[in-house]
Amino acid sequence: MALSMTGYGRGVFSTEEYSITIDLKSINHRYLELYFKIPKAYQFLEDKLRREIAGKISRGKVEISLLIENLSPAEVRVELNQSIITSYLKAIRELQSNYAIAGEVDISTFISLPEIFKTLQPEEDQERLVQIVGQALDMALKSLVANRRLEGDGLCQDIRNKLQTLDKYRVGLLGLASQVVATYQEKLTKRIQELTSGVDIDPNRLATEVAIFADKSDITEETVRIESHLKQFQQIFDSNEPIGRRMDFLIQELNREINTVGSKASDINIAQLVINFKAELEKIREQIQNIE
Repeated sequence: MALSMTGYGRGVFSTEEYSITIDLKSINHRYLELYFKIPKAYQFLEDKLRREIAGKISRGKVEISLLIENLSPAEVRVELNQSIITSYLKAIRELQSNYAIAGEVDISTFISLPEIFKTLQPEEDQERLVQIVGQALDMALKSLVANRRLEGDGLCQDIRNKLQTLDKYRVGLLGLASQVVATYQEKLTKRIQELTSGVDIDPNRLATEVAIFADKSDITEETVRIESHLKQFQQIFDSNEPIGRRMDFLIQELNREINTVGSKASDINIAQLVINFKAELEKIREQIQNIE
C-alpha cells in the first residue's frame, strides 16, 4: 500500500451542544511532525488528537486546525475581583496619605482599572467533548488517508513504468557486455599484428590478455543484483506497511550497482546506458521522497 505524504482531509461533526470542524494538511517529511492550531481553552484535546493521528500516519508534516463552536453556551458569569480591589484601595489611600493628595476616586475611574472584574467561563464536559472531537477527527483522518492513497497510487504507477525502463536498460547492458570482450579481442589482435608486422602471435598470451580484460569488465554480478533489486521493488508495492524508506534503500543499492558498472565500462554504448539508467533512477528517487 503506497500513501503519498501530501494530502488534505476535513471532518465536520455536530451535536446539539457543539459543531466541530477539523482540517488536516500534510506534506512530505522524513519523520512524523504534528503542528496544532487549537483554541487555548481546548488545549487538553491535543493529546487525544496526537495519539489518534500517530496511529494512522507514520510520516509527514501534518498541520491540524481545530474549530469548536458551542451551540448551547451556558451563561458566562462576571464577578468582582475582591483581592485586586482591596489592593487598589490600599494603594490609593497610601498615595493620598504619603503625598497629601486630595480628592475622591469616582466609580468610572475605578472600574477602568485592570482586572477589577473576573470572567468565569462555564466548565466544559471534557469527556463528552473528547468523544465528539474524536468523531470529527475520524472523518478527517479517513478523508486524508483516502486523499494520500489516491495520490500514492498515481506515484506508484509512474514508478512502475520507470522500473520497466530500468529493466530494459539492464537487458541492454547484458547484450552490450557480451559483445565488448569479442570486440576487444578483435581490436587487440589487429593492433598486435600492426605493431609486429605480421609476426605470429602467441595465442596463449592473447587469450590471457583477453581473459584479464573480460574479468575486469565483467558486469554479470552487478546486473544480477540490479535484477534482484528491481524484483524487490515490485514486491514492495504489495506491502501493507509504509514503503517509502524501503524504496529509498533500494534506490541507494541500485545506484551503487550502476556506479560499479560505470566504473567498469570501456564501451561508449555501455557508458551511455549507464547515464540513462542513473537519470531514470534519479527521477524515481524524487518520486519516492513523497511516499510514506
